[in-house]
Amino acid sequence: MDRPTLNTHRALAMALYATVANANGLTAQPRDRAAALSSLQRTAIDSFVLQTMQLRRIPGVAVAVVHDGAVVYRKAFGVANLETETPLSVNSVFELASVTKQFTAAAIMMLVEEGKLRLDASITTYIDSAPPTWSPITVRHLLTHTSGIFAGGIVRHQGSPLLAVTTKQAFQFVAAQRVFPPGDVGFYSDAGYFLLGMIIEKASGQTYREFLQRRIFGPLQMTQSSITDRRRVIKGRVSTYEIADSNLVNWRRDWDYELPSFFGIWSTLDDVAKWDTALRRKTLLSQTSLDQMWTPAKLNDGRDALVDSRLYGFGFRLGEIRGHPVVSHTGASGTLLLHLLDEPLTIIVLTNLSNTAGRHGTILGNGIVGLLRPAYTPVQKLAVQPDAIPETSRALQTLVTDIAADRESPVMTAAHATYFRRLPSVARDPLRNQLAGLSSLSFVACDDVDGKGIRVTDPISRICYYRARSAAGRMVYFTFWLTRDGKAAHMRLAGEDEY
Repeated sequence: MDRPTLNTHRALAMALYATVANANGLTAQPRDRAAALSSLQRTAIDSFVLQTMQLRRIPGVAVAVVHDGAVVYRKAFGVANLETETPLSVNSVFELASVTKQFTAAAIMMLVEEGKLRLDASITTYIDSAPPTWSPITVRHLLTHTSGIFAGGIVRHQGSPLLAVTTKQAFQFVAAQRVFPPGDVGFYSDAGYFLLGMIIEKASGQTYREFLQRRIFGPLQMTQSSITDRRRVIKGRVSTYEIADSNLVNWRRDWDYELPSFFGIWSTLDDVAKWDTALRRKTLLSQTSLDQMWTPAKLNDGRDALVDSRLYGFGFRLGEIRGHPVVSHTGASGTLLLHLLDEPLTIIVLTNLSNTAGRHGTILGNGIVGLLRPAYTPVQKLAVQPDAIPETSRALQTLVTDIAADRESPVMTAAHATYFRRLPSVARDPLRNQLAGLSSLSFVACDDVDGKGIRVTDPISRICYYRARSAAGRMVYFTFWLTRDGKAAHMRLAGEDEY
């Protein structure tokens, strides 16, 4: 049977986006009712996933929608292996990659609750042979990517990654790296989460693998979850791909780590759903611990720490979609867990295309939640509107012009101006060049979030969205987080492949 064309999928998806808000089902359900998806919503998700797969050349996608502990949508699309053409199934086993970090953070918090760890203790308390320069670094610093250990976790020899890495080898590699003052800046650090694995082993008296199996996988009946072991035969294991020179090729991440606490869990849709349900029901962790995990990290000067321009807690990225708070994490293998905080809804997306090809996991997750909750509709699905706030738009256009000219803007808050001043030239210069070639901002939407507790160092009153075209003709989307006095507390710029 012929496959539907991309234009067919796009037309159907956009039509469904325009009408699904009027359907019965999740959009009309109160929090305490079990929610079933309508046939229109299911069709909308199916079409959107197929459209996105074709547009972004994703071989396989598995999606689950979890409402208050019940899996209300669960479906697999495409293939698990391009060479054998094995169809993907809902029971296929995916490499979660950095989605692993929330499990590592949770293991730390379990040990904190038991009194075996202290968040603000020096990591030298728990890591034997730690360099003296690590004394100011705390467990909290590692969890929040503010430790000053900027090294990646991948051990290399003469530029090439090793295939089999012992804990000793990985530790020696990390210990040899330069350390910057902890708490001064946020910088995503796989090495930090490797060290957290060492701390778990020291405090628990078990290996990381044993701890996760005995304390998390076993109690939650996550029977298809395991820690990476490339030698082991795993029924249903999915192959991961990337795009190189416009071709789909095998993802060359074949290394084995004795301690893979920054990337190493393999799992399925159902098992990840069990994990998310345990978070919602406080099965493993108290609400107090979850609140700490979902609170933005602070820098030494009191500003919120931005990690890759986003807020971070313990093992979770912290953010919002259209003013509604969410916690989430992606994995480099093309995976996503998106957990809404305003209501008991979670979207799980597992793909087998690495995110070097774009943020397709996030695009799928955000798009699906927008289909189920129109108030969460992603900005790239909205049309340009008549400008409802021309004075604000003029100020934000000035802000963009100032950044392009590398001058401090009066439209920024003091904290955001400090953030930009401290950006290294390798990050600031490409941004300036991109902004310099853009068309004028076109207004899309503005969400009132005053009083909702959203903040980026300063309390946020409005979140406003614009789009513009780059010199190359690509659509670029802006999000501005604004204080009550109209100052920009944060700005994010993303292409369609990144949003």
